[in-house]
This record gives sequence, structure tokens and C-alpha cells, in this order.
Amino acid sequence: MRASNKHRTVTNKNDSNSIQSTSFLQRYIHPLYQHLALESRYDIPFIVFLLIMEVTIGRFIIRRVPYTEIDWKAYMEQVEATQAGERNYLNIRGNTGPLVYPAGFLCLFGLLHELTDNGSDIVKAQHFFLVFYMLMQLIVLMIFQERISTIRRQGNKQTSLHAFSIVNNIWSWRIAMGVLCLSKRLHSIFLLRLFNDGPTMLLLYASILLFQKHYWRMGCLMFSFAVSVKMNILLFAPGLLLLLLQALPDWMSVVRMLAFYCALPQLALGAPFLLAHPVSYLRKAFEFDRTFFYEWTVNWKFLPEKVFVSKRLSLLLLALHIIGLIAGAVAWVRSSRRQVPRTIFLKGVSLSPHYIAYTLLASNFIGIVFARTLHYQFYSWYFHAVPYLLWTALTRQARNFLPKMVACLAILVGIEAAYLTFPATPQSSAMLQVCHLLVLSTIRPPKIRDVEVCSDAKVKSR
Repeated sequence: MRASNKHRTVTNKNDSNSIQSTSFLQRYIHPLYQHLALESRYDIPFIVFLLIMEVTIGRFIIRRVPYTEIDWKAYMEQVEATQAGERNYLNIRGNTGPLVYPAGFLCLFGLLHELTDNGSDIVKAQHFFLVFYMLMQLIVLMIFQERISTIRRQGNKQTSLHAFSIVNNIWSWRIAMGVLCLSKRLHSIFLLRLFNDGPTMLLLYASILLFQKHYWRMGCLMFSFAVSVKMNILLFAPGLLLLLLQALPDWMSVVRMLAFYCALPQLALGAPFLLAHPVSYLRKAFEFDRTFFYEWTVNWKFLPEKVFVSKRLSLLLLALHIIGLIAGAVAWVRSSRRQVPRTIFLKGVSLSPHYIAYTLLASNFIGIVFARTLHYQFYSWYFHAVPYLLWTALTRQARNFLPKMVACLAILVGIEAAYLTFPATPQSSAMLQVCHLLVLSTIRPPKIRDVEVCSDAKVKSR
């Protein structure tokens, strides 16, 4: 009898503790969780916190982690060759090979050459790249923040949306923003290797932010500058073409935009070389038939080297890339028809910031999946795109939210682990490609316009 009473007493105490714990969560934690998500005044402090963390990590890396020389000296030697008067791209070389980047690369790294004592002050160069990295992270965080602001506005406009679902979506995007600051490989690409991929992506994300604000001319100009540093930015071009066809009023506007704000800057920057040796410049600066070494590939190490270097594989991947772009274009057009009367020249319709960013990032990612090869520094081409694409899929529906979040994080970890495996192995390459295909399977056309701006949308072609 006494044992039974003791058991009841213990049970009552446990129930009481459970009730108190639940009461504490409901009274304090849940309201705070919702308040921090729904109040926009906490957005900027959160971004500032992430940037402070990034500066701290960056300075620690520069001070404590040894720098690894790979291409910086070659960049400087190529710059010095052009400064000495060489205008034939076939004759411009560095210690790692010939110059294979457009003229904007020479302008940017020529400036860095002067600012770093002819390239000899590596620490100063690392600090410049830390600035590039911080600016890029700030811009990308602003792009992600735009998504949070849209979710919050839609929640205010649509009372049918469950409040807790909105809060979960906001916090999930904040988690994605935090993940952007945790890549060991990306920090290495910028701060320990000084690859030109870093400033290239800074310019690209700046163009995306301008496009989101509907500054199409400035965005195209920035996009062209990014292409002039490294031509991998052309992977975004199919998506940009679709956006221009939808955002601008007619064909002539599209042609003028492409001619004056995309093509003309390339001609201006490349003029010294185009006037002297046009064929060699176009062949080397935009070397589409470039051959790659099997030892450096990150994504195809599970294939035999004979297959990797074969022309058949190259043609197959090109065909798959084209098919992927066509399939994406068809899906985007069909989705457009369900939302607006026309598929191009959408007069009176303002493309949503999310639609703009998602279209560009999806276009690039299709190219990544079917890329002829990926080197370690190429990770910077799409590192930020993967969370954006995955989290868009995650927040489409509220069902099974937590398992989906875990799956998204697992994919990110798998991709990061593949890029941290050096040298790449058949297993790491296979894991990378599986993760790529999983991300690709989540891509769906987003809504052209946000719900809250449907009634008074205006097109700006600034």
C-alpha cells in the first residue's frame, strides 16, 4: 500500500513537472519565438551578427591558417605581361599556364597588383579578398532577407495562412542564412587561395540584387563586368534572357539592353586585345573547348579517366545541359501562362524578387549538374544557390517540415564533405552528384509576382 502511494506521489510530481515545463514553453519560449520572427526590427541585427561572426572568422583564418599558393603568382605574372605591352593572348602566360580569362580579369587583378606591392604582399591581398568576401556575404544575405520580408508580408495580407507556419518559414530561412557563413571550403577559396572566382561571384550577386530592385540596366552592366572576370557567369545567361523577355516591353528593348549593357562593356574592356589580336583573344578568353585534367575533377572521379577525357562524354553532358534548359524553359512558360495573360513582355506586371533570384540561380545550377568538370574553387559558383533552392522547396508546404529541414541540411553537408575531400575519390564524387540530382529534383517554377503586389504592380526599366 505504501509502495502504491509512493508510486502515485512520484507520478504526480512528474506530471506536475511536465505541466510546469509545458506552461513555461507556452508562456515564454513560444511567444518569444514568434515575436523574434514576426517583428522586422530584428532582421538587421541578425544580419549584423552574422557579418561580425564572419569578420572574426576571416581575420582568424588570415592570422592563423597558412596561405596556400596556387594561382595568385600566375595571375600577377599575366598582369605583368600585359603591362609590359603584350596584346596577344596566346603569349600571355603564368607559371600555371596560359591566360584564359577575359580582359576584366586583367583590370581587376592589375589594380590588386598595384595595391599589394606588385603582388608580393600576400597578407594585404588576403585582406582585400576578405573585403570581397564580406561584401558578397552581405549582398547574399540581403537576397535571402528579401525572401523573409515577402513571407512576412504575405502572412499579414492572407489571414488564411497559419501564423506558426509563417514563423517556422521565417526561422528556417534564418537558419539558411546562418548556414551560408559556415563553409570551410568557401572561406578557403577566398582567403587562403585568392582565386578569381571570388570577386567574380561578388559582381554576379550584386547584379542579382540590382535585378531584384528592377534596375535592369545597372544589373546587366554588373552582370557583364562579372562575365569579363570569368566566363562561368554565362551559365546564368539563359535565366537572364528569360527575365529580360518578361520584364521589358518589347523586342527592341531587349536587343538594346543586350547590346549596350551586356555586349558593349565586353568590347570596351577587350578593345586593346581585340584591335591587336582578335582571334587569339576570343579563343583564349572564352575558351569553350578547354580540356581539363582528370586529377582535378571533383564531380566525375567515379568514371575511368578514359571515359572522362572522351569526346562522347563531353557531347552527352552538353546535350543534357541543353535538354535541362529546354525543360526548365517549358516549365517556366507553362507556369507563366497560368498566372498572367502573356508569357513574355509582361507589361504592367512586376517580377517578384524571389522569381528573379530563383530563375537565375536555377539556370546556373542546371549548368553545374551537367558540367564537364568541377574544380574545388568552382564550389563558389553555386554554394549560395543550393540553400536558396532547397529552402524554397522546403517552405512550399508546411507538411513534414522538420524531416524536410533535416534532409536539406544533410544535402548541404554531403556537398560540403565532397569538396573537403582531397583528392577527390569515386565515393566523394558519387555523393556529390547524388546531392546535385536531389537538389535538381526540387526545382519548380516560382510565382511570377508576389501576392501582395498583384494589384498595383508596375514595370520599371531603369
